[in-house]
Amino acid sequence: MARKSFQTGIVLNKKTKDKIFICGMLFLPICSFLVFYVYTNLNSILIAFQIPSSSDSYTWGIDHFLTMFKEFSLSGSVLSSALKNTMLFFFSGILITFPLSFVLCYFIYKKIAGYRFFRVVFYLPNIISASVIAILFKYMIAGNGPISVLYAWTGKEIPNFLSNSSYAMGTLIFYNIFFGLGGNIILFSGAMSNIDNGIIEAAKIDGVGMMTEMIKIIIPLMWPTMSTVLLFQFIGIFNASGPILLLTKGAYDTFTLSYWIYDRVAFSSDLNYPAAVGLFFTIIGAQLAMFFRWVLTRGLEDVA
Repeated sequence: MARKSFQTGIVLNKKTKDKIFICGMLFLPICSFLVFYVYTNLNSILIAFQIPSSSDSYTWGIDHFLTMFKEFSLSGSVLSSALKNTMLFFFSGILITFPLSFVLCYFIYKKIAGYRFFRVVFYLPNIISASVIAILFKYMIAGNGPISVLYAWTGKEIPNFLSNSSYAMGTLIFYNIFFGLGGNIILFSGAMSNIDNGIIEAAKIDGVGMMTEMIKIIIPLMWPTMSTVLLFQFIGIFNASGPILLLTKGAYDTFTLSYWIYDRVAFSSDLNYPAAVGLFFTIIGAQLAMFFRWVLTRGLEDVA
């Protein structure tokens, strides 16, 4: 029933009040989306084409993109090294982390001996702060840490894993692989737990082994989840990065594209050049994401 307000004299029914409440709740997130996503991205596109000519004026052009292509053609450029490192992180995630997390999740699903212990080991990094994990990792590989002590038993000189260009990138990739397993395992465990046990029991009766079961039964049944995880990795192909800010801050040839852009924006007044680089790789990444979405969707249709 309508209720009259003695203060304003306005009659509001329940439906109107609900609409006012919903609009009030959505006002702040919508404003945040418009300011921090729409405006920020549109502005970054515009400044990628702006060429400052003085302190208060600028012209329009593609000079920043030409500078980017020229830098790629130079041997030993930071941008070329950043792209190479980005691809190393990406392919290590696709070719190592993804299949390894699936295999580990399958053995946990089959309840091998000690599976509860391994489940905790792989889940734990996902519920602990990334900064805490990075500090623990740095301690473990420090000169007096347990990893270095074990390494010293071989009689070789203990390397500076994070302070040497020969080891720093490999150390970051190892960190990314090991501590990136838990996220995929959580998703894969949920998908495997929804598989009908009757299908697995029928396969056992037919004499299907673990390898055949994993490849011909488990993968097709959980392919929607696996394809989604793969698609997200392809979408972020040029955002692939490790804990660079926490461990090396880009030193010792560990720059990636995303960290290079962050470093230029945070510690330089020139925003136009990193905006142009970001826009270029966003366009390339969007095309690759659409292509791999088409490929993975076709795979999903074949499974269905």
